[in-house]
Amino acid sequence: MQSNGAGQDRGSELSCRNGTQNGESGVAHTNGLVSVTNNGNTVSNNNGMSAQPASNNTSSASDSNSGVKKKKRLSQSEEDVIRLIGQHLHDLGLNQTVDLLMQESGCRLEHPSATKFRNHVMEGEWDKAESDLNELKALMHSPSAIVRMKFLLLQQKYLEYLEDGRVLEALQVLRAELTPLKYNTERIHILSGYLMCSHAEDLRAKAEWEGKGTASRTKLLDKLQIHQCIAG
Repeated sequence: MQSNGAGQDRGSELSCRNGTQNGESGVAHTNGLVSVTNNGNTVSNNNGMSAQPASNNTSSASDSNSGVKKKKRLSQSEEDVIRLIGQHLHDLGLNQTVDLLMQESGCRLEHPSATKFRNHVMEGEWDKAESDLNELKALMHSPSAIVRMKFLLLQQKYLEYLEDGRVLEALQVLRAELTPLKYNTERIHILSGYLMCSHAEDLRAKAEWEGKGTASRTKLLDKLQIHQCIAG
């Protein structure tokens, strides 16, 4: 009887050793559960029931759902802010950053016709700039905006002609182009008074104007606010 008991003990010992060598180990718990580790996966056994390792499918599904988000539709004011940021980055020469910003937001920095208009204004090519305005009419949110833009453009043209001493040409702009617009007649009276300025310094002082060049033309473009007037 003892020999049989010894044999059973040896058999159990061999069974445990074999299980360990095969990567399996059993640990008995006080609650009657047995945890078996098989190649790094833990399986709990209770009355013949086994539990499989938790799957990562749930987390993967949530990750994929979080990655696919519906793009928010931007409001007009938000698009205007993005265009302002994009224009500033463009002025700094960060063109790749601008392209990425426009691509991700779905906005356009500026309409091609507006870009052409902007370039002609900065170069002082007034006839071409006026022609560009006609192309921009169909893109305006408000038709009345084109009148204001034309007035500001002609005002700059008029002041630059006066500064250059081209008085007759300035007078022609005042009478044949600015006055027929019938826009801000009070301002037109003030502009006509500048014809009496004897020299360029006097003109710049009275008009509170920087004079012909990049500074005043840049301010003109800011007043025109092309990015707000043109539909995106």
